[in-house]
Amino acid sequence: MTGSISVGELRQNPTRMLREVRDGAVYTITDHGEPIAEVVPLRRQRWISSATVNALLQELGADLAWEREIASERAADDATDPWEQDE
Repeated sequence: MTGSISVGELRQNPTRMLREVRDGAVYTITDHGEPIAEVVPLRRQRWISSATVNALLQELGADLAWEREIASERAADDATDPWEQDE
């Protein structure tokens, strides 16, 4: 849900808006109809160990179509040094 709330409305009942934001809503705060701020849910970044990421990638397996696409792109690239001068 995305909504808009004026400074006056926010002043009257901030608790309702904050509960909705906690549940995923995003609000634009306006002052005399002009947007001045956004209130969005807090999304804390989680640290995940490289061992966990590696285990997940191993479980998912290779994406063979993507692997072929990458190989095709690499084969099409001109690998010569653009700064190399012919003498």
